[in-house]
Amino acid sequence: MTFSDILTALSKKKECELITSWKEIPIRVKLPIKWISSKERLISFNFKECRFKSVFSGTDPVYIKFNEIFLSCRIFSNVRDELVLEIESAVPAPHIALREYIRVQPKETEPVYVSFCVGEKCILKAKVVDISENGVGMLLHEKDASILLDTLSDISTDVQKIHTKIEIYMDIPNEKLIKTIGELKNIVKENDYIRIGLKMDLDEKDRTTIRRYIMQRQREILEQLKSI
Repeated sequence: MTFSDILTALSKKKECELITSWKEIPIRVKLPIKWISSKERLISFNFKECRFKSVFSGTDPVYIKFNEIFLSCRIFSNVRDELVLEIESAVPAPHIALREYIRVQPKETEPVYVSFCVGEKCILKAKVVDISENGVGMLLHEKDASILLDTLSDISTDVQKIHTKIEIYMDIPNEKLIKTIGELKNIVKENDYIRIGLKMDLDEKDRTTIRRYIMQRQREILEQLKSI
């Protein structure tokens, strides 16, 4: 199916499902279509009644879901009650549409911390940037990340060791300290920082604790979004 075919099919629909994210929470809305310009690949939506207008104002990609196709778009304009998206390409289902678990960002004033330990020695304490029931992401300054990576037997240069497991302690506000095993899943360089992702091996008690935290944090984030 060509872009022309897709846009022709979209022009016959009254509304479309849009997917984006805010503070790691997937946001899905259905908006009425106002007009489509096939030549410029622009599609306009009426979002007068949309409760999440503020989400559609940044640089995060927005996806239009059309049957099993996802169209990656950038925000062309969002003036008053009209949202105009510029379609850039057809893409595989984005990760925010495939997530098995809800992911949230901790509250700035109530951070979550993860301490990395080897034996009886904790070598580093890191601030969490996002958390789900089965994983956690941290953003470390390059110097701090090097301490961890050097300890893990040069893991940054050995792809075979990317799944190295390490003991961690997670400190969630108002909850009992969680001790578990983290499996290193990804290392991504972002300017002077290194983003490290861990998969967590949790027992049901600890999973329930994290699930409770995530549900509470999700409610807080959505209430904040509605008030903007």
